[in-house]
Amino acid sequence: MRLSISSLLVVGLLGCTAARTSAVTETPAAHASAPLPFIEDDYSRALSEAKSRGLPLFVDTWAPW
Repeated sequence: MRLSISSLLVVGLLGCTAARTSAVTETPAAHASAPLPFIEDDYSRALSEAKSRGLPLFVDTWAPW
């Protein structure tokens, strides 16, 4: 019983490590072909584009204080 639990733990850790390494080895050039478009000062347009594409809307806000 202990051996099977230990084996399961080792396989799970190896799976997590393999998934992390493959994500890290992606080149930045892969994302360069799809730039992140920003829409400034037009919330209604940004919202409608996000809805039409089925993508989440990222809202960046800040204050000087």
